[in-house]
Amino acid sequence: MATRSKSTLHIRCGQDIEQALQEAGMEGDFLDFSDPYCQGPVRGIAHADFLVERSAFIASAYGIDPAEVTARQSRRYEALRHAHDYDTITLWFEHDHFDQLILAYVLNHFADLSSLPEIDLVCVDDYPVLPRFTGLGQLGPSDLKAVWEKRVRVTQDHIRLGKEVWCALTMATPNMLATIAHAGTPAVPPMAGAIDRHLDELPSSRHGLGLTETLSLRILAEKGVISAGAMFSQLMLRYEPRPYLGDLMYWHELDRLVRGGAVEVVTAGKSSAQNMLQLTELGERILMTEEDWLDYMPEPRFVGGVEIAPGKPHWRRFPKGNIKLVE
Repeated sequence: MATRSKSTLHIRCGQDIEQALQEAGMEGDFLDFSDPYCQGPVRGIAHADFLVERSAFIASAYGIDPAEVTARQSRRYEALRHAHDYDTITLWFEHDHFDQLILAYVLNHFADLSSLPEIDLVCVDDYPVLPRFTGLGQLGPSDLKAVWEKRVRVTQDHIRLGKEVWCALTMATPNMLATIAHAGTPAVPPMAGAIDRHLDELPSSRHGLGLTETLSLRILAEKGVISAGAMFSQLMLRYEPRPYLGDLMYWHELDRLVRGGAVEVVTAGKSSAQNMLQLTELGERILMTEEDWLDYMPEPRFVGGVEIAPGKPHWRRFPKGNIKLVE
């Protein structure tokens, strides 16, 4: 975190706009608080245990040195703990569930404080950029200033929503989260859609795939042999309704499909992005709903606090968004 001023803190889930904010003339410190709650376990456990579990997942899933991850996570959470020392705070988030779940955590954090500074929220659902809006990192200094001018003051309605969503996200069942998405989130309108997209990562009733897995197999079925990097570009630009993944996060998704036998590495590249991939016969049968991915998935995975484990009762997403526990 930079140390320029104690008057204002800008909180963002990434470093993508820090330089542009400075160029726009926005003073203050910058906190990159970017624990990716859209992947891995997000369970309602003691805070110290929560940090250990999250750090272990990030290090393992993204191939980062565990000591580096632990130190970075500690700095981020400690910095957030002292956020109320500032006179004003601006929260910078967009509409996807990577951002919105982190926003819920941040708002929930403020719910536990007896007194708060002035908090403003910049929450962008769309912006006229080409080829499509995927995040605030696409915006230049003048654009960021324009969206900042439309900021809203955070009220107790926002904080109550954050607390409610965070509690629901960490539960071992998805029912409450689905209820929130269905009812809508007027305090933060994009949050309901982001939650709904998050729930799409539950296994489909048709073939056991989450939506990211489904779209990945669909890209391979349409393109044939293609590099992982090109798949990621196609996913972000054409297939994903709410782009949310970073490249390391996507390699983690692809690695699970490869180890489960749905995708094959035709030629290994010098980096994950350069690996040439194709759909296997098993992957084709799964995509055609002739096989169930949960019979082949290499290890359990989490959707928030919900564990998806082969051979155990699990939650499935049915058409029209219905969610049921399947024995």
